[in-house]
Amino acid sequence: MSAPKAVRITLLVSLWLVTTLQGLAMIDAGWGKFKSFDGWWYWFGQFGFPGWFSPTIGSVEILGGILLFVPSLATYSAVVLIGVMTVAFYSIVTTPQTAMSPEDPVVAMVLLFVVAAGFWRKRKQLPKTDP
Repeated sequence: MSAPKAVRITLLVSLWLVTTLQGLAMIDAGWGKFKSFDGWWYWFGQFGFPGWFSPTIGSVEILGGILLFVPSLATYSAVVLIGVMTVAFYSIVTTPQTAMSPEDPVVAMVLLFVVAAGFWRKRKQLPKTDP
């Protein structure tokens, strides 16, 4: 039995709203790694990563944010971004003297999980290989 049409439309609109918010947030976060280059270079060093990793992660966030808008790739993009946010959360909570909020990556992870689950059936199927 399928849900009434109004429920399906509401869920679809809600999914696209969350996707749009997260896509734009990821693009903005990635762009920030280039806009505030010296600041992020410093923070990545504090987190124990080389400074050059900042624009690399920024690029991943921008590309991932864009790919959230492609239904067949949104699940894969969300999973990669969940990984990035997991490392961000760990880096924030294990670094003393950081003014960054650990809640930000947690909220992003939850919303990205919603996106991944919402587009699960539309994901691009990878070709099967015989062993």
